[in-house]
Amino acid sequence: MEMRRYQDVAESTAIAWTDATFNPWIGCTKISPGCDHCYAEALDKRHRWQGASHWGVGAPRMRTSAANWRKPLTWQKHAENGLLPDGKTPRHGRRPRVFCASLADVFDNQAPDEWRRDLWDLIELTPGLDWLLLTKRIGNAVRMLRTHDWAASTRWNVWLGATIVNQEEADRDIPKLIATPARVRFVSYEPALGPVDWTRFKGIDWLIIGGESTQGAKAREFPVYLARNSLRAARRIGAAPFIKQLGSNVIDRNDAGFEGDGDDYWPAGTADKVEHNPSGYLEEHQGAPVRVHLHDRAGADPAEWPERLRVREFPV
Repeated sequence: MEMRRYQDVAESTAIAWTDATFNPWIGCTKISPGCDHCYAEALDKRHRWQGASHWGVGAPRMRTSAANWRKPLTWQKHAENGLLPDGKTPRHGRRPRVFCASLADVFDNQAPDEWRRDLWDLIELTPGLDWLLLTKRIGNAVRMLRTHDWAASTRWNVWLGATIVNQEEADRDIPKLIATPARVRFVSYEPALGPVDWTRFKGIDWLIIGGESTQGAKAREFPVYLARNSLRAARRIGAAPFIKQLGSNVIDRNDAGFEGDGDDYWPAGTADKVEHNPSGYLEEHQGAPVRVHLHDRAGADPAEWPERLRVREFPV
């Protein structure tokens, strides 16, 4: 599969792997350890849109405005004119990507089916956009997607993704993802909360890797070996790897005996007492976990990472 480096791509959203974000509605229910520090729930509590909370079983979901629903139609026009959704940046022949529902889950059982039908209609009206549907409820996708009509269409523009945080979720959900029709199937391994053997699975086109960032609650630890191992595994199974961020609580090993090369060194001034800083390790603590202090609060600046980890590729 052909890959494309992220560095060649302009963006109009804070999420590094998409060009625009569209929220058809707001609200969800926590169902995974990955949901524990949900940034979307924190935003909902802060803003209390329409004076209510939209999180949890029985809580109402809030459909966004008609004006918001018209935005993708504008992005479609920009795409037809050779531009990304911001209306300024040339798309250089590639298809713009739209992440759908950063403040909800498209396959949430409590979201009305009518809203989903309206969303499928909107996706069909915007064939120049690639729609990225990321869910923690991949088991609902087969019955909720308009898969029969879309699978037969050469214009099918849906990328389907599952959030996976540990091996248990991978074993349960990746087979469901692979069994569901989609133009691209991808996994978001963020927050990465435990090791996953990705080599067990064939059929993943794209693997996004990331540690948790502190947004209210303190971020859980992200051992950097999870990124290294996932990067190697992605190469083995033919998935495009995309390391999004290392998070706000980065852990590495203080190990003078690490077998690597210069590509694995942390940049000077970035890390304190870690294995890849040849002047920083303490011999009496070889192999001990140590914290890596990054300037970017989410660990999202690739310039602060070892060169080998600066990988942001897309399936094409």
